[in-house]
Order: sequence, then structure tokens, then C-alpha cells
Amino acid sequence: MEVISGIIQMIPECRKSPEWAELFALFLDCSRAALICRNGIICRMIFNIQRCSNRDGNGLRTTVFMKGCPLSCVWCANPESQSFHREIMESESRCIGCMACARECPAEAIKIAENGYPQIDRTRCKRCFHCADICYAGSKHVVGRSNSPDAFFREIEKDRFFFSKSGGGVTFSGGEPLAQPELLHDIAKRCHESGINVMLESCGYARYEQFEKVLQYVDAMYFDVKHIDPEVHKRITGKDNRLILRNLHQISEFGIPIVVRTPVIPGYTDEEKNISGIAELIRSIPKVEGYELLAYHSLGESKYHALGRKYELHGALTPTLERMLELVDLANRVLAGSGKVCFYLE
Repeated sequence: MEVISGIIQMIPECRKSPEWAELFALFLDCSRAALICRNGIICRMIFNIQRCSNRDGNGLRTTVFMKGCPLSCVWCANPESQSFHREIMESESRCIGCMACARECPAEAIKIAENGYPQIDRTRCKRCFHCADICYAGSKHVVGRSNSPDAFFREIEKDRFFFSKSGGGVTFSGGEPLAQPELLHDIAKRCHESGINVMLESCGYARYEQFEKVLQYVDAMYFDVKHIDPEVHKRITGKDNRLILRNLHQISEFGIPIVVRTPVIPGYTDEEKNISGIAELIRSIPKVEGYELLAYHSLGESKYHALGRKYELHGALTPTLERMLELVDLANRVLAGSGKVCFYLE
């Protein structure tokens, strides 16, 4: 009921804006996170806490992956992050062949596949998670867990020693962290007030008011711009980029360091026109500090299989070193004289 009440209260404000329909649709997208209810209590959902990461900001970092995203990028390396619901992932390599899951599934949704392994029929699965509960080998396991902001903060705080010795901290990623703005706000606030460095990774698709409430507790930010063309962006992610680019301009005035990131995906985002266009955008925003290109990899492909989903980029190749250096050089020619630099991560 709180979610429905919030949506109703938003309507008058949305209608004041020329983009009210877009804003209202966004609100509906992001409110999905609050629709995951159990026993009448609104759940707060993450799907992983990764410790000692050295690729999500300065020093050693604890990366909190929050569940749910308003975009649907076909190359997503963490497909388990896209849904706001808890999900079952299957690992055939862990299956010991006891077949308990197939025997005890109350929906009779688990059948023996041609390869001899028990496989979930996702069209029949009721998501009771009984199969995961009885699978002591871990072949079927649940992704997505909820807890209070205090409980999540206590998990992060365990790594304070590593933060202090390495100049690291916590990085909130996803999914899209701003899809759960209250949870993000509450954990980030606790971290900031306790002296833990806070970084935020975002696809940029959220209401600016949500960013504004959180950014006061954020020390630096990675901001994704996947494609400069709004129509192409919509085709490859499900949403156009107008709100994202508008947010980038507004967030840049907030005063925190921002690095823009673009995943270099063969056939989707790797056109020279796209990279140079994003570099031009970065050059035009004084407070954006730099540009980072992320080379495509297929490490997430097995996760699609584990979720019973098709991987649309099967067979796609990681860009060669030469190609990545060409794109970096192109972006740096555009950025020349601005004091900003483009680089890339493998």
C-alpha cells in the first residue's frame, strides 16, 4: 500500500513537467524494487557482496551489488542483477544426481533434461525455492537476499581494516543502485558517517531527486554512457538516453569526481562515431574528470544458462588490444587540451 500511495502522490508533480509521462514511467520502473514483499514487509534486495575488489575505485573495495535495473542491456555480465525478484540459478557442475529436487518440487517444474541433469521449467516454476533449500550440493541456489540497512552496513564494516591500509572503501553497484534509493541512501549514509569512502556506479537512469539525496554521502562516481544516440540506446538497453544525459549534466554540478564509462560491445557500442560523440560530451562538461572504456567479455554467458535464459551475444569476441587502443586514441584526440584522459580496462 505504501508503494501505491507513493505512486499516487507522484502524479501531480510529474504532470508539472513537460516530460511528465517519461518521469512517471521511470517512477513505475524504479518502484518495482519495493513490490517484492514478504509477510507484508518491503524487502531490500542485494545479490552479492564482493570483497577485496581492485577494479571498482581506489584501493581495496567491498562492492555491494544491488538487485534490479531499469535497463535491459543484452550484454549484461550480471543478468542476475536485472530482476527485482529472488531467482534460482542452476549449476550442472555441482549436481550430484540425487534427483531430490525433481522428486520434491511441488509444482512438478523440474524435469530430467537430455544431458541427464534435472532442469527447471521456468514457465511452471512458482519460485517457492524449495529445490534450493534441499540441494545441499548447491547445484540450485537462490540469488537475491534482503536485510536491514544496519545489517548490510555491519557486513561492509568488517572490511574496515583493508580500507584503512589500502585507501579503499565501499562501492555500490548493481543492477542499478538508484532503483532502490532508500536502501542505498541508508547504507551510504552510515558508511559516510563512519568514515568509509563511498563510490557509486550508476547507469544514470533514475530521477535526479533520488541522486540528490544520495550524493551527499558519495565521494566519487562511475557514470555509464553506453551510447550517444538516443534511438540506438533505446534499442540496445530498452530506454533512450535523454534522462541519463540530463542527469549527468546535473550531477556534475554536485562537486564530486565523476568518471564516465562506456562498455565496448562489438556491434552495439564500438562504433567510432559513438566513442567520439561521448568524448565530445565529456569534453563539454568541465567537472567530469575522465573517460574509461570497458572491453567486452563473455564471462557472464554461463549465468544466462544458469538462469534458463538465452545469451544473445553468443560467439561475440572480446575487442583486440589494437582495437581498444584505437578507440582510446580516438577519444583522447577529442579530449586533447581539456585536461581529461581516456583509458581502458580489460
